[in-house]
Amino acid sequence: MNLADADGRPLSGRAAAGDPSAGHPVSGHSVAGDGLEPCAAADASRAASAGGAARHVLVVEDDRALLGLLDEWLAELGCRVVPERAGSDVAATHYDLIIVDVPFPRQGGHALLQRVAKDYPKSPILALSSSFFSGIDNRGGVARALGVAYALPKPVKRDALITAVKSLLPPAP
Repeated sequence: MNLADADGRPLSGRAAAGDPSAGHPVSGHSVAGDGLEPCAAADASRAASAGGAARHVLVVEDDRALLGLLDEWLAELGCRVVPERAGSDVAATHYDLIIVDVPFPRQGGHALLQRVAKDYPKSPILALSSSFFSGIDNRGGVARALGVAYALPKPVKRDALITAVKSLLPPAP
């Protein structure tokens, strides 16, 4: 898993490895049990954006550190990050956006994306992968070949993620 801080510097050590005792180095989230415990800054950001309904973003990703980072960054946009859990009944819920980590697009990753597209046919999909080259056209051939709305290479930079999410979220009600 390749994570980057807000300046694009790769994260390393226990936090990048997802060690729960390290907490998240950027967001301040402590990763405990099956869920994320947001830091006070993320809670304040959510409260500040509470003027409208929260946007729900499903994240198909097993890396707790990346989940914490996405939770912090997307909270600034008024989004609530919901991790997909094995065995949970999240398919019955509508999501404004779905973010999928695709470790190996050519080796099973396409099947994962097809399942997600089938489960959530009305939600745009943002694919993240360290297999994508940094200069790809985010909405171009790679995205079309994978059947997603947007593709971002990892390590993902905060600005690139925010730009992608803003372009994919439907207009606020």
